[in-house]
Parts: sequence; C-alpha cells; structure tokens
Amino acid sequence: MKKISLTIVILLLVLPTHIIAQNLSPENAFRKNFPKQNFESITPSPVKGIYEVYTGNQIFYYMPENEIIITGNLITKDGVNLTRESNLKKMAEKMDKLPLDSALKIGKGKTKVVEFTDPNCPYCRRAFEFFEGRKDVTLYVFLIPLSQDSEKKIRHIFCSKDKIKAYENVMLGKLDNNAPLNICNDKEVDDRVRTHRELAAQAGVGATPTFFLKGVTVGGFEQNTLEKLLK
Repeated sequence: MKKISLTIVILLLVLPTHIIAQNLSPENAFRKNFPKQNFESITPSPVKGIYEVYTGNQIFYYMPENEIIITGNLITKDGVNLTRESNLKKMAEKMDKLPLDSALKIGKGKTKVVEFTDPNCPYCRRAFEFFEGRKDVTLYVFLIPLSQDSEKKIRHIFCSKDKIKAYENVMLGKLDNNAPLNICNDKEVDDRVRTHRELAAQAGVGATPTFFLKGVTVGGFEQNTLEKLLK
C-alpha cells in the first residue's frame, strides 16, 4: 500500500466510548456521534480505521474508535491527492445524470463536454479560448455567478436574443469595465439562473471552471488533461 500523509484538523471529540462497544456500523456510529451532520456515503479510506465521509460536495474523514472528525487531504508519497481524486469521481457519477436542456449548447462536435463556468473567472476565460472554434466538441455550459457582477453578466446572456454571441462577448471581456448590460425582467431567465445554481449544487460543484467529459470530471482548467481526454 502506498504511504499516505494525512493533514489533520480535529474538530470534535464527543460522546463516551460505550458507542464503540456496541459494535455499530460506521454509518450508525457516525449518526450517533454526529447526529446533526448529514452525509451521502461513508466508505473505508486507504487508512485502516478511518472512513471517508462524503456530504455531497465535500469529503472529510471519520475515526469511529476515537469518535472524531478529521478534515484535510490524503496525499500519497508521490504527491497524488487521493481526497481530490475521490471527490472528482463522485462528482462524475452525478455529472453523468445531469439534465442538459437548460445549458447553453455550443457547437456540434461528437464529444460532449459539460462545463460549469463563471463569466469573470480568469481560468474560465482561458478555457473559453481553448474551446473556441473547436469542431470536435459540443459544449453544454452552466453559468454559476460567483459575484454580483457575474450574475448581471449571466442575466445579460440569458436575456439576449443571440445567447451564444452574448456569451462569447462576455467571455472575451467586451462587457467588462461597467459596460451597459441588457438585463430583463423575465421569469424564464430567473428560473434558468436558479436551475444552473441548483444543478451545480446537485453535482457538488464548488469552483469554476469544472468540466465533465468521457466519464471524467476535471476540476480547474487543466489544459493537458483536457487535451488528452479529447484525443
């Protein structure tokens, strides 16, 4: 087994040790120790006696024997972040089931790429430049506002008659520096903005850009990874 370093922050030491003696499953022991903490799954981690707890958008660890929660990343001696890899795999399972009808559809290529992006995110704009003009992909873009200005630009896109052109102008920076925006009062636009937020939360997306293609989630604009997947 690979040697693993564990960055630890002990959050809570709770409840008497009689729970251990009850021979509970990790799930039931966790519920007893931390009744207010929701989770989607609890599975064994690569470290004996420590379990991975997935909440739907983050991973932390649980040690039943000591009745503690541990936060941080499991990292191998080779520098592989096992926590991040596990989280991306879980996201991929959810991404594969996302409804795409509300996404901004760009292109007609054979490879489907789902992207969660923010109009003002510098790496999102670099990703836009990477995908712009590619004939081999169809992009399904979900827009997540990480700032008030980003939300205004997203609403401008959804309010525009030519949404793809408006999206391109925003990502190229043509509407920066307080440029006038077309922000309409439209329930369909409100619903679409809300849907994109909800789908991001549903998939566990907490940062932009995030991509899903060929069954793999890519967190951040990792150009080499994207190029390999697209070959």
